[in-house]
Amino acid sequence: MAGWYKKYQVSVAVNTDRIKNLTSTLPQVGNARTQIQYTIANTVFQDLAKQLEQTKIQVKKDTLVFTIVEPVVVPSESSKPNRPMILVMWIFLGGIIGVVIIFG
Repeated sequence: MAGWYKKYQVSVAVNTDRIKNLTSTLPQVGNARTQIQYTIANTVFQDLAKQLEQTKIQVKKDTLVFTIVEPVVVPSESSKPNRPMILVMWIFLGGIIGVVIIFG
């Protein structure tokens, strides 16, 4: 937070604690002035925070996004399934199933 905003916040708290048990209106007027300054500072701070967020959003909208597209590459090998490996696996699996059926 901004330093001036914190200063007004602390000032309001201190003044409120000071005049808590006093019956005179003069300290209350001073506290009212401090409260007004705090309210103004709070409003300014909130407006600046909104403007900052809106500016961030606008920058994101206005920023162009570039994507580098790699050129197309034709593969040198086919991407089909490895047929000999599939054949070996099924023969092995068939042998195991056959042995289980014979002895089972």
